[in-house]
Amino acid sequence: MNDTPGPTEVSLQLRFGDMDVNRHVNNVQYARLFEEARVRSVSGWVRDGYDQVAIHLARQEIEFVTPLYYTPEPVTARVWVSRLGGSSFDFGSSLADPDGKIVALCETTVVAVDSETGKILPISEEMRAFLKSKSADPVPLRRRS
Repeated sequence: MNDTPGPTEVSLQLRFGDMDVNRHVNNVQYARLFEEARVRSVSGWVRDGYDQVAIHLARQEIEFVTPLYYTPEPVTARVWVSRLGGSSFDFGSSLADPDGKIVALCETTVVAVDSETGKILPISEEMRAFLKSKSADPVPLRRRS
């Protein structure tokens, strides 16, 4: 496991095809960008020994802060654990343009399941301690303000 505490930063390359008729990144593409950031983060966090545990997406909320315009420069996503439950947890994420301006926020709830049976599993104490090390503040979504 990657022992670096707190949020993980991931550089993401936009695709020209992500742009819509309004000449900014289409809102559907944000879900893809946040997914890529989560997958890269988890792949870096968890290495061996968790083949039997899968995480399934249960809920996702994206707040569009300002339009993101296509650029060949990479954008930056930050990923952290924003809530830890018994068998589920939330990923908090932010997406920033190349100048560092936040363009979107995301909160994604995932549930731990047994890879073979599909049954919901409690988060082990070892995994719980690790996820706590990746914790940061809740996602500052406007609806919660």
